[in-house]
Amino acid sequence: MKIVYWSPVHGQAGTTSNILATALITGMVYKKRCLLTQTHFNFNNLEAPLVGSNSKNAASFEYFRDVGIDALVRSFKAAKLNKEVLENCCISLPNTNVSLLPGTSKNNKDSFEYEMDAVFLNLMRTIEDIMGVVFVDVSSGNNPLSFKIMNDSDLVVINLSQNMGMTDAFFTYYIELIHSKVFYLFGNYDGNSKYNINNIRRRYWKSITPMNSGVIPYNTAYLDAQCDGRVNEFIRENMGCGKNDQNQYFIKKVRKATEKIVKLAGININNEGGT
Repeated sequence: MKIVYWSPVHGQAGTTSNILATALITGMVYKKRCLLTQTHFNFNNLEAPLVGSNSKNAASFEYFRDVGIDALVRSFKAAKLNKEVLENCCISLPNTNVSLLPGTSKNNKDSFEYEMDAVFLNLMRTIEDIMGVVFVDVSSGNNPLSFKIMNDSDLVVINLSQNMGMTDAFFTYYIELIHSKVFYLFGNYDGNSKYNINNIRRRYWKSITPMNSGVIPYNTAYLDAQCDGRVNEFIRENMGCGKNDQNQYFIKKVRKATEKIVKLAGININNEGGT
């Protein structure tokens, strides 16, 4: 099962923060074994919110030297991939059922993209057989590798914002290029905006419905947790927060969006839905 997160524009919809929250909820709440990875070269920021550094940081070279996508590709080319090899290339996130496969530490973009284009799909299919659910954060915009991966996925999560120009542009330029099932996720969401989720659904009623859309609210504490490398701890500590807690609205909406995503992807779950 492969769930791919993409956005038409980098940096506006909170794609990376969205995939972090929903992958962790999938592992923690639904007890699904998940692998979390990315195909970014320049915006390689999936790891730092979880472990405090990323594979492009020269000071962290030793930490990432024997793990990540580069090490896994080397092993995949050399021999048949198995569970032990995969686990050795990942960073296990305690008490989450989620394993992080860090991104590339290569400095040559052409070399990285050539290698990814050659092996990534077969590599992910092998990982799916071992791991179960794979979450992939792909490069935004009109990136050929991203569309190749999206069109081989079980579900594409389209990350949008409440900037309607961005959403109009998606339906004008991109919708025909995506051939998998889609879910529309609005990140950095402000429920007080004129363009709240109900009005967005009315505006795009032919495509965006209550079943295939959700929101991840803007939350200052969650943003701070990303900067501090404590996203895992933040989600876990707030899972059971009460209705008067300042993070309750955020957690409630993330859990509801995650429930819709995993159901639409075809993952079997047993839990009570919210509103």
